[in-house]
Amino acid sequence: MYWSGAVLLFCAALWLSRREEDWLAALILVLPSLIAFSCLVLVEVSFLWPHLLLWLVTVVIGILFLRLVRQRRGLAIGLVAALVVTSVGYCEFYIPRKLSHKFNRFADSAAPAFALKPVSAGAIPVSPTPGKILVVDFFSTSCAPCIEELPELAAVQTELKNNRDIEFVIAASELGNDTPERFRAFIERRHINIPLAFDHGGKVHDSFGLHGVPALVVLDREGRVRLTRAGYNSAETSFHQDLVQFLRSL
Repeated sequence: MYWSGAVLLFCAALWLSRREEDWLAALILVLPSLIAFSCLVLVEVSFLWPHLLLWLVTVVIGILFLRLVRQRRGLAIGLVAALVVTSVGYCEFYIPRKLSHKFNRFADSAAPAFALKPVSAGAIPVSPTPGKILVVDFFSTSCAPCIEELPELAAVQTELKNNRDIEFVIAASELGNDTPERFRAFIERRHINIPLAFDHGGKVHDSFGLHGVPALVVLDREGRVRLTRAGYNSAETSFHQDLVQFLRSL
């Protein structure tokens, strides 16, 4: 989202300034984007406010760029380079870390008693096993973020496959208009080998105080809740690394 907006605004600002620097036109250009982003995104994810500042800077540099190239080429290139470096740092470090803090809730509390219903073949961890860590991912086949999260979760399981004391299970429910058969077929088509279970009525999901999917719960070897996580965003590039590191620390 950030890069698409920055590139479009920079190109539009260049086009506006091809004959003269029109600051009013630049304001009219950037204002709808800032208002739309503020109303649709910032109200939910307030820490993305640097989008607005960096987009404003992008338009200013775009308006000035052609004149600076003619008069002070080095300064023009330096400004663009500084903007790119700042943008990379913002997208690669600031956003992923903030998203991680938004989604993750660390705890050390008693877990509700529960038992899921097995869906796939083989040994399915439908409830906590003493001495083992359990990772439960609440899922829906109609949820785009859930589907985006699947390969990441599978990669975490693969990396930790030699840790026999860490178990994974994906749980769906009727609340996502799923059935055990539809859920199993959906996961098998994507060649995901994580055990599958069903949470009838979403009762287990709700017992953890979760809202929506995807939602992830980590129970430690004593069956205590150590992490709850609500949501997934592919911009959180540290998801895999952070989850592996956390599970290894338990």
